Amino acid sequence: MTYRMADGKVVTPEGCELNVAHHCNLGCASCSHLSPVFRRSFLEPDTAAHDLTLLARSFRAQFVKVLGGEPLLHPELVTILRHTRESGLAPRIVVCTNGLLLPRMRDDFWAAVDEVEISVYPDREPSEEQMREIRAYATTHGVTLTVSHYSHFRYSYSEHGTQDRELIRRIYSTCQIAHVWRCHTVFEGHFFKCPQSVFVPQVVGDLDQIWADGLRITDEPDFADRLLAYLQGSEPLRACANCMGSVGKRMPHRQRTRRNFRELQEHRTEDLTDHRFLTLLEERPDSDDGCAVDSPDAWRERLSAAEHDTFVPASPTSGLPSPTSEKRT
Repeated sequence: MTYRMADGKVVTPEGCELNVAHHCNLGCASCSHLSPVFRRSFLEPDTAAHDLTLLARSFRAQFVKVLGGEPLLHPELVTILRHTRESGLAPRIVVCTNGLLLPRMRDDFWAAVDEVEISVYPDREPSEEQMREIRAYATTHGVTLTVSHYSHFRYSYSEHGTQDRELIRRIYSTCQIAHVWRCHTVFEGHFFKCPQSVFVPQVVGDLDQIWADGLRITDEPDFADRLLAYLQGSEPLRACANCMGSVGKRMPHRQRTRRNFRELQEHRTEDLTDHRFLTLLEERPDSDDGCAVDSPDAWRERLSAAEHDTFVPASPTSGLPSPTSEKRT
């Protein structure tokens, strides 16, 4: 399915994302939102209400995904969830979290959501007792609970980027984030094709650069038409010069600190590209990226295999070890 116009609104077959906290209580290596780099920062509820309500006049999503960073860190999360519902932008609200703070959430949170997605990481997963409590809350409130176990990440961006226009074009055209999962993002009154076009420039470039990749949300009569043209555009974004899209090399999951998070990306785009996966995505755009599994047993098997992967902080001269981490499991 693709985008369509209905009743003067652009309708997407997927969702729209709202990042309510830039920081996180974890420091996952190559976090796609670069959360370990950002300091404590929360979205203002009034800003969320204004932007979503304005966007809803011209855009219709199947769901709004509220995430971060770690969204459960936000002290006014329930208020934002209510504003999201009242905006009418989508019929469903999904919260994506690492789950560690879910045992603290009570009835008002569970009553405000339709689905909770838990991304589970090695040595950072909720306990079995906590998961029983979480499932009980979800069942009581009729909330769908989705659990994905991540054993690997893919390099999300390059500190040095590339000037190879053909490589940038291929990374953009195969980007599952923008074109398959359609993780369109609302940020400070603007609409973006992907969250990376918001976060990557803030780390490696100039904050002013990000506005060139987004579209300011307005109530002008032609906004829906301009939004549709923006979403269907084939020109790579400026952030694509540093973003790895979906084709960064695969690494076993690790935790990093704010101080050393960026060291792993100290390479050119060419050095961090999984060229085999890039070619595969050009043939099959929805191919599995090899980072998550649904079964805990499969997760444990993959983690056991990952113990033999070589993982050292990359440096501009050392190159990247890749024999086992490049092997698709």
